[in-house]
Amino acid sequence: MFNVELTRKCEKEFSRLVKSGVISKEELLVIRTWVTEMRNFGPEYIASCGYWDDHPLDKDRKGERASSFSASGRIIYKVFKGHIDIKIIKISPDHNYNL
Repeated sequence: MFNVELTRKCEKEFSRLVKSGVISKEELLVIRTWVTEMRNFGPEYIASCGYWDDHPLDKDRKGERASSFSASGRIIYKVFKGHIDIKIIKISPDHNYNL
């Protein structure tokens, strides 16, 4: 079992996106599925299964990864403590990787 958490900043922004309808109910369900799969199977599974189009990031986001939850939506996360703690840094509805 893996620990998956949102950073405080991500939690606030994500809540705003859900309340404003920018992230749809369908996308919310997909994000919840990602979190469940990450908790149960871990980052190696997410990276290898192909469905999530998971990939490492570079430049300012070196050491972080991104998974797709829609055509343009991304979950940006970082793995800590040898694949035990996963911190979701950003959930972007529009493929925005900016810090």
